[in-house]
Amino acid sequence: MLIADELLLVALDETTGRTIASGLNLDAALGAALLVELALAERISIAPSEAGWTQRGKVTVIDTGPTDDPDLDAVLVKLTEKDGQKVKNLISPMTWRPISKGLKDRRLGRLVRQGVLAEQRSAVLGLRSHPTVDPGPGREVRGRLWSALVDGLTPTERTVALIALVEATGILPKVVVGPDRKRVKARAKQLSQGDWAAKAVKDAIAEATAAMAASGGGGGGDGGGGS
Repeated sequence: MLIADELLLVALDETTGRTIASGLNLDAALGAALLVELALAERISIAPSEAGWTQRGKVTVIDTGPTDDPDLDAVLVKLTEKDGQKVKNLISPMTWRPISKGLKDRRLGRLVRQGVLAEQRSAVLGLRSHPTVDPGPGREVRGRLWSALVDGLTPTERTVALIALVEATGILPKVVVGPDRKRVKARAKQLSQGDWAAKAVKDAIAEATAAMAASGGGGGGDGGGGS
């Protein structure tokens, strides 16, 4: 399961199957999750802020080999077709053909086929929702977030990356309803900025979240949008 899938699971209400994040925020975060996934796998690197404003955020492909996931493979193809693309131009909803285009529907469809979610359509408007069928995967993800943010346990790189993306979408208080919201938020910031991963991965997170903020992300969920 990709980080993008884990993000989707925590961004969906288990019962109603509707997203708790605004559409633009979630789309940008899902695109960012693909880049972070590739950085974790050492398939790409991203120029840090120290590289200067002309180079900052540029993506360099390190390994073009197949990943066994069609969405990751498609991103690698896009990156190799035009070298040096910037993160903000890849995930911003204001960009022509961002890598997140159609991504949410594809990942939702995959989770439906795996039996994790169901797909329902409203009788009047035909709006889709994706209530949970198998709660195991989503609860496992939420459990890892709780362990890291409330219990204070040391998370894996993937979990820290997910925390950073969840926080960037603005849905953290709805996903991790801890006894002390300020403490949860402070812990999330500490982990996101801490010495937890290879620099290339931290650069990917930093650029992705900055690009989301610049395009209007991080403003919190609308609590009722269809998925």
